[in-house]
Amino acid sequence: MKKLLVLIVFMSSLLHAAAIQSDKEFQQAVAKMGKDNKLVLMIYTTDDCPECAYMKHKVFHDKTVAPFLNSHFIVMEKNVHRNQLPDGFDYFGIPTMFFIDKTGTKKETIVGSKRAREFLSELHRIRGIK
Repeated sequence: MKKLLVLIVFMSSLLHAAAIQSDKEFQQAVAKMGKDNKLVLMIYTTDDCPECAYMKHKVFHDKTVAPFLNSHFIVMEKNVHRNQLPDGFDYFGIPTMFFIDKTGTKKETIVGSKRAREFLSELHRIRGIK
């Protein structure tokens, strides 16, 4: 019984990994990485979300955040009203940011907006860089 449960959990994790790996935008983001050891930052947004706009237009372009973000992440956006969302990447608030490796494994999730300094600190923590 225990082996069956482990097999079911393993198989379901493969299904979720395959779902994001088959997403064209994810494939394009991974292709942009080349051989670099970057993560994909997939942000869920809506057109009428002021916090989403703040993150995308202010925080992501902040002079302290942008260089680190560009060096260690590939950013892709999914509008929850217009784009098909990959299986296994559920959300309960907007913006939601998923940090995903090349294999499609979700490493971290952040819900909500943050100020530039706090967001940069989170990026450093996620990358394991002090």
